[in-house]
Amino acid sequence: MPHLVGQGPTAAAGGTSVFFTTPFPHKPGERARDREGNEYLFVDFTGTVYYGTLVQINSANRAAPLLGTAAEAYRVGVVMGGQASTVSNDHPTSDHAGWVQVYGMHPAVQTGAASDGLVSDSTVAGYWCLPQTSIGSPSGTLSLLLQIAGTSIAVASTDGNLIYNMWLVPFGEVTDMDITRDVTWPGVSGASGPTSRNAAAVAGGGDTSGAPSSAFIGNTYAVMLNYPYVVGNTVNISTSAVT
Repeated sequence: MPHLVGQGPTAAAGGTSVFFTTPFPHKPGERARDREGNEYLFVDFTGTVYYGTLVQINSANRAAPLLGTAAEAYRVGVVMGGQASTVSNDHPTSDHAGWVQVYGMHPAVQTGAASDGLVSDSTVAGYWCLPQTSIGSPSGTLSLLLQIAGTSIAVASTDGNLIYNMWLVPFGEVTDMDITRDVTWPGVSGASGPTSRNAAAVAGGGDTSGAPSSAFIGNTYAVMLNYPYVVGNTVNISTSAVT
């Protein structure tokens, strides 16, 4: 749970893992940073979300799970509220407001993969970040699409709803970091890619790998965020070379 710092006399009501009912201690739209330079946005949730999932944020700073079917332009954030150790009630719902990360590195963005994550070549180079491509639980997970450089003029492609200004952190960089962030860090590499430990381990609930739940599938990625967003239109993405 990163501890927030304000500018001058500004003080944040609790850490990033805290979520709130009305009356909210902050106005949706307020921002704060932690000591590592990561930036957070206070939002009013309009649906059920879980730690490490992605949300779409509208102009009124209301946030709902980010889906691949999003047809409008939205800012994108990563949910910080709640603890992954419990599923029943320790997560924000439409009755709550809380913090989402919009800048910096998040250590455990959830994927929809129950084993081995979504990266199959032990690298992070050339992967596009997309909203979840199929409806599942939890909502708002991260999907990845591998881009392969073409060796000829003809390159296979597909349409995708890209998340701009979000990219994977190479696992070698993650393991080199001496950052505790008040959690187990950085986890262990997956069998076939730079996956970190599941969200439960990163959020302080212990490593519950092998016991996926409807709230936490079990594999996560460290990502860099530079105020990510979606534009609401699918774009043509090259995915493999055709010789």
